[in-house]
Amino acid sequence: GRSDWSSDVCSSDLCPQAACVMHTHMPYATALTLVEGGRLEPVEQGALRYHGQIAYDDDYNGLALDTSEGDRIAAKMGNRSIMFMAAHGVTVTGSTIARTYDHLYYLERACQAQVIARSTGLPLRRLPESVIDRTVQQFAQDNTDNAPIHFDALKRILDRDEPDYKD
Repeated sequence: GRSDWSSDVCSSDLCPQAACVMHTHMPYATALTLVEGGRLEPVEQGALRYHGQIAYDDDYNGLALDTSEGDRIAAKMGNRSIMFMAAHGVTVTGSTIARTYDHLYYLERACQAQVIARSTGLPLRRLPESVIDRTVQQFAQDNTDNAPIHFDALKRILDRDEPDYKD
């Protein structure tokens, strides 16, 4: 029978960081999973937020209909918080719903910037490794957690515009 692989990831020792798992087919992130060698490259500030946190599953195996596929995906993800899944979409994990959603939101924005930049046909401007490393450290040292504020704002919009979401 069908297994919800995301709950397998959450309870698995393979991905202990995954208290919350969100899987989507957002257009720009998914676009990167559709091209050969598709990777979120460290060429834009938003992308640097995720540098070193992304796993790539380049082996599309069809629908995830049993736990063995969930185990395979979880093993590939390991201790990374994001996985780009070939020909499919992305999975993002986090310690809370708010943080996971926040990562998903800004991940899509970083992918959007890269896809638009690539659509120009011009090469991406590469950042020096020293700048990449310093920026990654800055993100790691920033103790500002705007995720709950961001998520609360989203809930206020839903409360106002789509109050039935609670049902």
